[in-house]
Amino acid sequence: MNKFDMSMIRSIIKGEIPGARKTMSFVIVAVILWITGLYYSSSTTRMEQTYKSQQGKLVTLNELAVQYKQLLTNSSDNMKTARDDLIPVFSQIVEDAGMRDRLIQISSVSRGISVQMERLYAEDLVTIINGLTKFGIRVNNSDLRAMPYQDKRLFVFNAVLEVEN
Repeated sequence: MNKFDMSMIRSIIKGEIPGARKTMSFVIVAVILWITGLYYSSSTTRMEQTYKSQQGKLVTLNELAVQYKQLLTNSSDNMKTARDDLIPVFSQIVEDAGMRDRLIQISSVSRGISVQMERLYAEDLVTIINGLTKFGIRVNNSDLRAMPYQDKRLFVFNAVLEVEN
């Protein structure tokens, strides 16, 4: 019995040993059930991970929807600007933001007005864009260049602005 004996396995398979067939059937069924259990367990784990991922995406989507609704509510407060009032309205936006000294040029063009501003920080650009949105003015064409200044970056903003339809 020290050596692995193939004749013993053959006699188990042939059923020459009493109860060997039942034992083999039991072992095969147990192995099949164990493999099936592992498969469904891993499948359940994958489904739980997918569910958590989808739940996270749903939360993000819900937050975006709330922000969008707030944006729509805020945009309903926007004032409509007449085409003839573009220069005074833009000048007022720049004045309110305290950036009068950074306005280089403002002129009338066929579709609206052309503006050029320099030495703007990113926050200044956001302020100007928010002011334009508030008054129903959109940027039709723009050129934004970043210029190095000491250890920061300042922007030069050229744009053609027009009234939203």
